[in-house]
Amino acid sequence: MLKVRSALVALAFVVSSFAMQQQAFAGVQWCEEDPVFLVNGSLVDITTTFEAKYAKSIKGTVHFDLQIPSNAIAVVVSLPGDVPVSASIRRTLPANWSLLTVPVVLTVSMDSSGESFTTYTRVTGTAAKLLTTFTGDSKWPMKQNFKMYGVGLL
Repeated sequence: MLKVRSALVALAFVVSSFAMQQQAFAGVQWCEEDPVFLVNGSLVDITTTFEAKYAKSIKGTVHFDLQIPSNAIAVVVSLPGDVPVSASIRRTLPANWSLLTVPVVLTVSMDSSGESFTTYTRVTGTAAKLLTTFTGDSKWPMKQNFKMYGVGLL
């Protein structure tokens, strides 16, 4: 009787394992491109995200272009990302002599093979006090002006 009961329990377990399978529904998977810049001694962390299903449509790199005042000092600290990432720093803005703010123009661009999808970019760091996320489209460069606070010339 014990063998029959054990066999029935085992059979019930196997049947329930196959008959009552549930699909696991995970949320949307995201790609995150996250370069970090150092501008006049303050970190600027720029994070651009988009749905991971579009990662294969990106040809080349996700490019971050940071325009700063001509007298500012800046370097790229790191370029982590789920797809290839590149960055440039250009001193195209007029010299800034403020001890409290530094103007910055950020452009994020990518070649997405003609496929259009939404991107989200946020800027954080020791001097960027932004509370918003900038929304863009993969087919067009996302360009945003902002000010870094609490930094001055080195």
